[in-house]
Amino acid sequence: MHIIGILIAIASLIFWISRASRGVGDIADAANTVANLPRRRRFSKKYNQSGFDLVETPIEAATVMMISTARMSDKKRVTEDMEQEIISQLIKNMDLNLDDADGVYRQMHSLTYDITLPESALFPMVDILKNQINKEDAEGLVLMMDATARSEGVINSEQKEFIRRYRERMGLLH
Repeated sequence: MHIIGILIAIASLIFWISRASRGVGDIADAANTVANLPRRRRFSKKYNQSGFDLVETPIEAATVMMISTARMSDKKRVTEDMEQEIISQLIKNMDLNLDDADGVYRQMHSLTYDITLPESALFPMVDILKNQINKEDAEGLVLMMDATARSEGVINSEQKEFIRRYRERMGLLH
């Protein structure tokens, strides 16, 4: 009986000593967590975003608008001709080189790939563009969206309506 009591006492002693030594580690872990909190919050902010939430610059927003216009075509996808037109418009109007234009296009295309309704891009992208571009640049984007739509032939009514709604939201209709 003594032996069982001694074993229980030794086991209890080992348990409490290990808990006490872990307590010092817990304090160090807590200090480390507090020190890394700003970095973790920045990552968490980006990590928890998806789709349109990741679009930040006017160039990215304009690219999303052109991609959305292209997806409203009769084929309901961005064709190779439309892709080349979007990249061409980025080079010509946004002063990007070929690699940068292609990179922006690919990034925005993959970011919006799973978005089923291309017209859902209108409100979030206009919110970005409204505060960051002037009326002249907004009219330029209308021409870029129109060129994208016409790259596969005739512009359809859905694309025309999308461009009209963009113009209306940007205050370009007279």
